[in-house]
Amino acid sequence: MSSQSAETTDPFASLALAQRTGYLLIKLGELTLELAEQTLEPLGLRARHLNVMAMVAADPALSQRDISDLLGLDPNVIVALVDDLERHGVLTRQRSSPDRRRHILTLTRDGQRVLSDAHRRIDDAERDLLTPLTADEARNLRVLAQRILSLRWPPRRRGQAKDR
Repeated sequence: MSSQSAETTDPFASLALAQRTGYLLIKLGELTLELAEQTLEPLGLRARHLNVMAMVAADPALSQRDISDLLGLDPNVIVALVDDLERHGVLTRQRSSPDRRRHILTLTRDGQRVLSDAHRRIDDAERDLLTPLTADEARNLRVLAQRILSLRWPPRRRGQAKDR
């Protein structure tokens, strides 16, 4: 096969943006989000719902505002997502006794089951997405992404002091 015919079968060969790491990461993120949305649809969830549920499961002491900050989403978006999750019966929201401004979020038993199922489905979809990579390459991709994001995520609100 000549190099010219190999280039014509590669959709990125003539795309100058394909030489930009940032562009490729954006496209990979968009593809991953679309895949997550399709994967979660049978459960009646969207990717943002899963993110909120996973945050609540990881640290039940987090407030809605904390989750908003950690996920980089507007607090009003978090309220709407929590409303959706309450309607689905997978999460409960109660006012905190010591601080009436805070809500305590808790996964229901059904919510724990749904979250486990969602994680399983996302794991399978991610494995499928990463099939062009070896297991070591997939692990390295995750480690490199974690390293890059660790210095910049979660985003800090204006006026919030840096920890470093």
